[in-house]
Amino acid sequence: MRGKFQWRINLLIKADSSKVWEIADDISLIPRYHPDVGRVDLIDGQRTRGIGVKYQCNVLEGKGRGSCIEQVVDYMPGVKISTAMGEDTWGLHKIFADYVVESTLIPKGNHETILRFEAFYNPVGLFYKILNPLILRKKTKERSLEVMKGIKAFCEK
Repeated sequence: MRGKFQWRINLLIKADSSKVWEIADDISLIPRYHPDVGRVDLIDGQRTRGIGVKYQCNVLEGKGRGSCIEQVVDYMPGVKISTAMGEDTWGLHKIFADYVVESTLIPKGNHETILRFEAFYNPVGLFYKILNPLILRKKTKERSLEVMKGIKAFCEK
């Protein structure tokens, strides 16, 4: 289940959608473009995404050290991947319920692709419902934009 729509970001990548997809689909490449993830554990032993596939992202350094388990909940090859965040060591599951990020590729021609991230979640409790429009929505969107910029840089090499 996914929560309520919270935000959307589009980023233009100067690469064919097939190349962007190849990178986004390969779970083992996450540490190459995610600014914090140092290692990914393939819980299901599967390197590529697919419905139900689970993996653990590990932040190995800094004050944000910890991990989270993510699961693919929707998958349309070459088009869209929806990932739900489950357990985590930071306590984010106590702030956000039903957190899903939907990643969509939109081919633009001329070897360009729009990468779109959309976030869906429900803030847990009154405090986080109040904090969401003031801070949380902006922070989660900024964090996701950093990941998108990493994907862009990796694709445009």
